[in-house]
Amino acid sequence: MKTVTPELAAHLAGAALTLATCWKIARRDGTVLGFTSHDRDLVFDLGDGGGALTYAAASGFTRSNIAGVAGLAADNLDVEGVLDSAAITAADLRAGRYDFAEVKIFEVNYAALGQGALKLRRGQVGQVRAEGAMFVAELRGLIDRYRQEIGALYSPACRAELGDTRCAVRLAPPLWQASTAYGPRPPRDAGLGSVVRPAAFNDRHVRCLQAGTSGLSEPSWALTLGGQTADGSVLWETERALTIEATVASVTDNRAFTLSYGGDAPDVLLTGGVLSFTGAGSPPPANLGLKMEVRSWVLSTKAVTLFLPMPFGVAPGDPVTVSAGCDKSLAVCRDSFDNLLNFRGEPYVPGNDLLFRTPDAR
Repeated sequence: MKTVTPELAAHLAGAALTLATCWKIARRDGTVLGFTSHDRDLVFDLGDGGGALTYAAASGFTRSNIAGVAGLAADNLDVEGVLDSAAITAADLRAGRYDFAEVKIFEVNYAALGQGALKLRRGQVGQVRAEGAMFVAELRGLIDRYRQEIGALYSPACRAELGDTRCAVRLAPPLWQASTAYGPRPPRDAGLGSVVRPAAFNDRHVRCLQAGTSGLSEPSWALTLGGQTADGSVLWETERALTIEATVASVTDNRAFTLSYGGDAPDVLLTGGVLSFTGAGSPPPANLGLKMEVRSWVLSTKAVTLFLPMPFGVAPGDPVTVSAGCDKSLAVCRDSFDNLLNFRGEPYVPGNDLLFRTPDAR
């Protein structure tokens, strides 16, 4: 049941209404935008912890009716509008910056904003279509989550994504901390024990070999793979970093470019990984916060080729990170990541070929 303030309820029961529809969009990159069907901007606090927000007047906006139904049918609606706001561009829509953004739709009395809001619907942005200067965005209600099929199939390949909670490989482990208790990382399980990264990127991570408490200041790390570093009562072993930091050196196009990188990450480690544009540069890169899968990495030339081009221009000096890739095979999980206990595949389950196998009749 929707609740409103007594003042807004009295206004809704009146003969003359001064209502405006507002919608609040919270993108996954932290950007929050507000729009209203009113002909003037409105400053309003929805009371959801985000504080007051300016809801910009968006001309050319229309929406379909909001229909609520019983059962598990999704309560969806479409928003159609003109790309006349600098905040919403066709390039951002195509780049996926609005994918799965949280949307809250409500109505207010624009003549008396202090009366509060009539909340209409909450959900996520679904399919978005941009045609010329027009866009149509589908808003999916919360019940849509119950319509999604969730399950797993038997497969010789691992079903986990490298670095997720099921895999437990730490692509970007926490930074080293002074006077902190650390425990040893056991073999065959990348989710247990302590793995840290130095405060300054040096192409290496370190894993705890001997439990103890770290010293008062960061030690001088051994850079040789397999080398050991004493730190207070902790003993660390050096291993290759699973996420590298670099900057773009030269650009062929938005899909192929070289990196300024002085490390030794081999071709097989980063091929199939994910390249992300970070915000450490000034000015920040046009693709800030966006990422793409790596088709190939060649250490000898520092050349990166992505599966798909980035939606915005790639420029020399853009800071990036590149995380390791995984072909989801048992051998790579065991030999490259020492994570056999978290392998989420069934490499020894007989496949369909066994079912159709028959004795040789000759």
